[in-house]
Amino acid sequence: MSDEDNSKNHHWWPVGLQSHWTDKVGDVSWIEPSGKIGGKRAANRKIGFKIHGHTLFKGTPWEHKFEREFDVDNHVNRIVAALKELKPFGYAPSEYVKLFRLMFKKDRNLRDYCKFYHLDEGTHRSLLLLIYSLLIRSPANRSRYEGYPRMLGLPPNEEIGKINMSQKYNIAKKLCQTSLITNQYFILLRSPIQKFIFGDGSLDWLTGGLVASRINGRALISLTPHLCVYFCTPMAMRSSPNCAALIAPPWMVDWVNEITQIYSKDKLFFLGKAPKLTDAFRAAKFLEHKKRTDALIEMLDKVAGIEMRQRFFGFDPVGDA
Repeated sequence: MSDEDNSKNHHWWPVGLQSHWTDKVGDVSWIEPSGKIGGKRAANRKIGFKIHGHTLFKGTPWEHKFEREFDVDNHVNRIVAALKELKPFGYAPSEYVKLFRLMFKKDRNLRDYCKFYHLDEGTHRSLLLLIYSLLIRSPANRSRYEGYPRMLGLPPNEEIGKINMSQKYNIAKKLCQTSLITNQYFILLRSPIQKFIFGDGSLDWLTGGLVASRINGRALISLTPHLCVYFCTPMAMRSSPNCAALIAPPWMVDWVNEITQIYSKDKLFFLGKAPKLTDAFRAAKFLEHKKRTDALIEMLDKVAGIEMRQRFFGFDPVGDA
């Protein structure tokens, strides 16, 4: 969020999060579907923003800005710091022996490699609101909201998109701040060496449920190059724990990054080596899973205690998100 109320540069990617993606000289790098690589100095606040992206124009000198509604941006570093304190299983030397024994366990599963925690209410609500804010104001969802007039045979409309975005976020913000937070589970994927990527779209099977004014669904989003968060809402679960921390092996980081490429259209942000582009991202469209199913998501669901019936694994990208 911009500290200046008069600023016309409205960020869909919080500046505080961008700081975690800067290289040694302070630049944030990205790659486009064509393979072109670019970068800018993060301190100049000219990355991940849209001019008047959170300003509603009424055709008169009067206008309404809702940039300040995203005040969760002021707390992103505190949120990230709190999540980093939740160390995955295997970070402590005393856990190395148990990890070694797991290698010989025939019926081991992903839960065996997790360390479990209970997020305090403040961190829980703040993290959930941050996830909603990143999803709702992302270029992917902005494109979807602007396209609502197509249902009436009308062309996309940017102002209608802003209205829908503002309404969605106001609903989400109220729910995150005041509603019950039972049956909500977070999985923190930590990757000390290999890096996650961030795009202008993310797996969002969550914000669509806001039409019923309830928190229900799934989301997978990278916060930093070394931290990705998966959120889901089990039908039933114990009150504690509500969070699992896991060291993501290289194959899992690659899988997460492939999913990010499906949902992104124009830019993928990275730290270090540029990601290898997939056909999904090269299509330069906001794509999505044809069915809300993916083998990685089902693995993470099982960590949260969700046992799903066997479904088709894989993705089948379809049209604009």
